[in-house]
Amino acid sequence: MKLNIIRYCMLLLGAMLMLVSCNESVDADKYNRVSKELLPTFATQSDSLSFDRVKLKATITLNGDENIMESGFFVSANDEFPEVATSIINAEQHDLEIEKWVDKLVGSTTYYYKAYTYSENGFAFSEVKSITTDEPPVFEDTYLFGTYNQIDYSIRYGTINGEESGYWDEYGYMTIKQVENTYNQIEVYNYWGYGRIIIGVVDFESKTIEFMPQEIAASEGYGSIKIYKWSMLDGNMQIHLEEPVVATYSEDGVIEVDMWGAFAYYNNGYMPFDACSTTELIKKEE
Repeated sequence: MKLNIIRYCMLLLGAMLMLVSCNESVDADKYNRVSKELLPTFATQSDSLSFDRVKLKATITLNGDENIMESGFFVSANDEFPEVATSIINAEQHDLEIEKWVDKLVGSTTYYYKAYTYSENGFAFSEVKSITTDEPPVFEDTYLFGTYNQIDYSIRYGTINGEESGYWDEYGYMTIKQVENTYNQIEVYNYWGYGRIIIGVVDFESKTIEFMPQEIAASEGYGSIKIYKWSMLDGNMQIHLEEPVVATYSEDGVIEVDMWGAFAYYNNGYMPFDACSTTELIKKEE
């Protein structure tokens, strides 16, 4: 957990997930090679809006520039689509129609969206439209909220009890609370003891929580350290870039996080800072 007790070793990964998308900060007029009149135009609409998701649709009309290489939607809670607060969602066009579900939205929030295409001649964007998500239902398992101690069962360092090891000295204890205006998302503060916040998605029926890769610490020499699911195959550690870390929980205030590790991507490989078979999060008495 604490970096000063960790020795480093390099773990090579066979393949790296690459995300390719256009950048919303591009000046489309500057880079377009044809006149605006020749670029595609759009008719956009939204469908099946709820408190946390919506389906976006667009019909593309070609006006001369026909070699579409990429298409999709920009979505943001800011109508100026700033880079740090904008999701760029790729959606392949079929017969000049594109559609995509947008998930994990926040309830009672206004979002702005626009369709885009990119071709060898440049970018085209639709007009900006907005939707406002519904008010979310009431969070069911509120007993998850509170302050926790963390006990790691590390495959390298054995049992590490945060209460006994000084994890909470600098940033305070780990806490869990609901993400505002969401139905089933929780905010976990100080997991692993470095003052970061990670977001988990709760399934109330199965009593599970899923965490996609997110930063839980940072190293001056190796950069961002993220939480990943890991497994063993033929004696080799495998990192699951697109699969969530899964935790289970019970009403008695115990959360078990299985097969998670803290890894930094460095020099074309993944460096493990720790890997745990299980971590117990034990709720403290209020």
